[in-house]
Amino acid sequence: MGTNVVFSASYALGMRRVIKKTNFDNWDVMFYNNLLSVPILLLASVLAEDWTSNNLQRNFPAESRQRLFIGILYSGVAAIFISYCTAWCIRATSSTTYAMVGALNKLPLAVAGIVFFAAPVTVGSVSAIVLGFVSGLVYTRAKSTGA
Repeated sequence: MGTNVVFSASYALGMRRVIKKTNFDNWDVMFYNNLLSVPILLLASVLAEDWTSNNLQRNFPAESRQRLFIGILYSGVAAIFISYCTAWCIRATSSTTYAMVGALNKLPLAVAGIVFFAAPVTVGSVSAIVLGFVSGLVYTRAKSTGA
């Protein structure tokens, strides 16, 4: 978790610095950000995946292949919009606000897990959700008062 926090903060701060220095618009940031990830993903795929025809037939059976490819297409389009929104959020606000939004967007999912999916209700889970919402309110108040 600590590694995730360090890398996420580094990413947001680095992205903000690059956006300001290069004066890229949101589409440029999205394009180059995704272009940089392609070699890493290709290398990981070649090293970690089984690309034999038997494995491809097992994972993409003929009867559901079209539905799978449509799902992959929708997922790719959604990723493009998420990447664009990330660039816009960092440009329009600050790296801290971007990180706060990233943390707060998990709270409704945590509540939905408790309400709809019978996740165990413990003192720890409820207090973590309440602490998350309170921290969002404190951050919003501090930003609105200029503190």
